[in-house]
Amino acid sequence: MDAEAARRKQVAPPQEKRKRGRLELRRIQDRTSRQVRFSKRRSGLFKKAHELSVLCDAEVAMVVFSPAGRLYHYASLGTSIEKTFCRYWDLANTDIDLNIEARDSRDNYNTQVKHINS
Repeated sequence: MDAEAARRKQVAPPQEKRKRGRLELRRIQDRTSRQVRFSKRRSGLFKKAHELSVLCDAEVAMVVFSPAGRLYHYASLGTSIEKTFCRYWDLANTDIDLNIEARDSRDNYNTQVKHINS
């Protein structure tokens, strides 16, 4: 038993996994720290956009303006910001038109049902 007890003491208990603490979202007061954080976050965001584009064959476009007003952008390989935004704009307007038509059709249907039930 003494050898077994000694062996148990030598085996370290399993270490708990460290969890990242939650970051409190608030404006960074120090201007230099804020610029450094912006630059690092922007780089990470663009890296994730590139990964999404490559791994999933997705068309990705991003535009970011820095606090100083500088423009940063990313577009998937084989496309451009303009092409992707035009595609978005066309689809967004089509969806709006379809939603208006669906709402009008639904309202017309409800009016007819009320008239029949009266």
